[in-house]
Parts: sequence; structure tokens; C-alpha cells
Amino acid sequence: MGTRLLLQDILQINGIDPKDVLLIRHSLGHINFRDCYEKNCVHEYTQIQPDNVKALSEHKYWMVFVSAGKTHSLFLEMYEFKGKQPLSEHKRIENFPHQEFYDNKSGKDVVYMLNETELFSDMKKRLVIDWGKGVINWYNKGTIEKPIVSIQSVSPKPFPGYERLVISHSELETLVNDVTEEYREYQNALSAVKGIYLILDTKTGEQYIGSAYGDDGILGRWWQYANEPFHGGNKKLVNLFSKHKEEYKNFQFSILQIFSKTSTDDEIIKAESLFKKKLGSRVFGLNDN
Repeated sequence: MGTRLLLQDILQINGIDPKDVLLIRHSLGHINFRDCYEKNCVHEYTQIQPDNVKALSEHKYWMVFVSAGKTHSLFLEMYEFKGKQPLSEHKRIENFPHQEFYDNKSGKDVVYMLNETELFSDMKKRLVIDWGKGVINWYNKGTIEKPIVSIQSVSPKPFPGYERLVISHSELETLVNDVTEEYREYQNALSAVKGIYLILDTKTGEQYIGSAYGDDGILGRWWQYANEPFHGGNKKLVNLFSKHKEEYKNFQFSILQIFSKTSTDDEIIKAESLFKKKLGSRVFGLNDN
């Protein structure tokens, strides 16, 4: 068996003692972080943390990662820790999507002043490590071994077109949560339109027809199926998963009709209702209205 290359090896090669580094892992499965990630507010989100986590103040550097499927984590940024300040003294960032964070209703949060660095700038959104089984732990000391999975050089996959897009749930998870450039064209295309989509249970043949008319388009709606609890709030899917917890793994996703972002909700809902009637998904499928 070959020798594994560890994150700690790369740190040491570049003259950084792993003891000086704190590893932070954010998850796109958390809606608050996802909002901040999409608004390019990862820095601000990372800075606002509880005052009672001792490790946060004990390290010179914070190395920030984002979930990249299973236990893999993609490197985003290396910050230098420069002290703390009360949230009340911190200038609000106008485009930060969760302004309520600044209110600090729990009274437990402070701002960890993090300066951006050029360290490992050539590996941003390229370096993938295995966080390990303890992904529930959103931070680890830099001395804990983290194997390097890959250093990516990825070209975007070409989007096949709305009418030809047919993907499994596993593929949907990858597409929606991908933070490299690989699925950029897919994400751009799906977020640019509203539409009617079809979910097929490939095990039973049952169909669910849904509509996406929010600001994030089809991509925003499908994110709810790609991440826990996977049912998107649909009554029959909730009931189905209560009996068969992993049935979502048999789901296949495709698009029936697209609409421009200027289309009204009423237009899209009427089209959705017509598709339900045509395909019988209320009587024989997974639609309950």
C-alpha cells in the first residue's frame, strides 16, 4: 500500500505548523450557510461564532472547507485569526443574508476577526480532503490527520439541455451540492428558469409532478429534494419516507416544461395542474392535490 499524502504534510511543506491551524467545515446541507455561500458571504458567516468555543481562539490560522459529498471537504479559504470583538461593535454587511445573526439574541456570539491570506490560494476550490467519519464536528485541530483525496483540475461538464436532462437522485445530490466548477453550467441553467418537473420512482413507477417558481428557479426547488429530509415538504412523499426511509434513492428527475423568470406563479401552477391531469399523478401517483 502506498503512503498517503495528508493535509498536515502540505502544511508542513509550506512552513506552517499544523498546531497553529484550526480546520473549519461548513455544510451546504445547512440552509443558513447555503444562503451565505450563494451570496459570497462565507467570510462573514465564518466570523460569527460562539464565544465559548475555546479552540477558536487558540489557533493562528483558520482553514475553511465546505462539504463536497460523503465525508469529502473542499478547501475554500485560509484566514489569519486576529482577535475577537462584540457583535454590537461589528459593522453590518448589507448583503449578508441573515441579518438576524447581528442581533445576537442568545448573547453567546462574538465576531472572530479573520484576515484573508494568500496561503494556498492556488488550491482554492481544488484541494479535497477526507474529513473522516466525524463530519458532525464542524471544527478539528490541524494536527488531526486528514487524507488528501485529490487536487482537482476540473473543466465544467456541458449542460445537455432541459429536454434531455434525466438524472438519478445520486446525480442530483452531486449536481446541486457541487462547489467546484464541474457542474457550473448545470447550476446556471437550472437557476435561470422556473418550470414543471417530474419525479419518477423507478422502483414502483409512481410519479410526482411539481413546480418551481421561486427566485432560485428549478435549482432552488431541487435542492430541497437533494438534501435531508429529501421530501421537499410534499405530503405523500413525507408519508412514503416514513414507511420506506431510503425510497428517495430510487427517484429520477426530469423537466417537463420551462418558464422564464418573469412568468407569474399562476401561469406555472395552471400548467402544473394540467400535467397532473394528463399523467394521472393524483390518482395513480404521488401528488395529493
